[in-house]
Amino acid sequence: MKALCCFLFISIISLNNAFATAITRRRLGPEPVDNVFEIRVDVRLHFPNFRLKKAYYALQEWKKVITSDPKGMTKNWDGIEVCSYNGVFCAKAPDAPNLSTVAVVDLNHGDIEGKLPPHLGLISDLSAFHINSNRFCGTIPNTFSRLTILNEFDISNNQFDGPFPNVVLDMPKLKYLDIRYNKFQGLLPPQLFDKDLDAIFLNHNRFSSTIPENIGNSKASVIVFADNEFKGHIPKSIGQMPNLDEIIFANNQLSGCLPEELGLLHSTKVLDLSNNNFVGPIPRGIGNLKCIEMVDVAQNELIGTVVDVICTLPKLLNFTFSDNYFDRLEGKCEKPMRPELVFDYRRNCLRGKPDQKDEGKCLPVVNRQIDCESLRSVLDTNRRKPPKTKTRPTSVHGSITISFRH
Repeated sequence: MKALCCFLFISIISLNNAFATAITRRRLGPEPVDNVFEIRVDVRLHFPNFRLKKAYYALQEWKKVITSDPKGMTKNWDGIEVCSYNGVFCAKAPDAPNLSTVAVVDLNHGDIEGKLPPHLGLISDLSAFHINSNRFCGTIPNTFSRLTILNEFDISNNQFDGPFPNVVLDMPKLKYLDIRYNKFQGLLPPQLFDKDLDAIFLNHNRFSSTIPENIGNSKASVIVFADNEFKGHIPKSIGQMPNLDEIIFANNQLSGCLPEELGLLHSTKVLDLSNNNFVGPIPRGIGNLKCIEMVDVAQNELIGTVVDVICTLPKLLNFTFSDNYFDRLEGKCEKPMRPELVFDYRRNCLRGKPDQKDEGKCLPVVNRQIDCESLRSVLDTNRRKPPKTKTRPTSVHGSITISFRH
């Protein structure tokens, strides 16, 4: 008599991380050759289509490694009705409109603790993956490179660590990248700015590289570098970013002079350079930013005169230049021309103005001679050479194979 039960074996190959190894040992005993592990599944379960079947097994494997779910967001992740799971949304497959498939996973604000299993790469029709404000940790599996139509990737406000998750560079349709409020560290890959991304949120991590020189290649409208440990200067190529709406460099260790090319950001509304180590004057070219609404250069070592062309920008609402070493305001910067315009000039070296630094602190800095080009050359010399690009295993995209065994 034929066996009543068949098993589907899903093999995920070349997963070079300790998590995959741990799963292997726990479920199947000794580690197999070449880091291959298999998941036994009962083919008596009937699904509307094979894509939903793969999603079911991926989500079941994920549930196994969730160690805390205080809000019960995955409580109903049982049974074959994948599209009814909390946080799982189905739609017609883009390449097969007659098939229903998992298009979105959204577990935002769940306070869930756990990891991301490599099996999630099986849900290859995902267009959005949102898990912000949880307690997921570890690294992002290489199998996420199989999410070839993923448009939004939001893993912000978790506990992921390690280097920048290079797997996102293999997501050809990605537009929205949000990895802020994690523990990623080290270097930022220049390839990030060659991708056709619209939003890049990197803030509140531990990145410590320089800003890649090819930042000007980015088509993004929003880029946030804030609250990391970025060093060096702002590349001149920044002036080549015609779509840039907001860029925030606040709370890093950037230095050198502000590049004149900032004056080429004609569509930019928010420019935040605060709490770094910038020196020299404010580039007069910033007076060309007719769309700018907020400029913040506070907490640097900028010197010289704050000029009228900046203070009279037509859409400017907030100009914060406190805690620097400016020693002169041009006439129209003395008092806002419009009642809604806010100037913050505290803790500078402005004679006759309240709440300024004392003369002993001001004199050594305001009289400092700064050659911005020479300083840039020094910083260029000291820039870290970019690491050699490691070739990712060719097996990443073909690492999931499916076969039946009776």
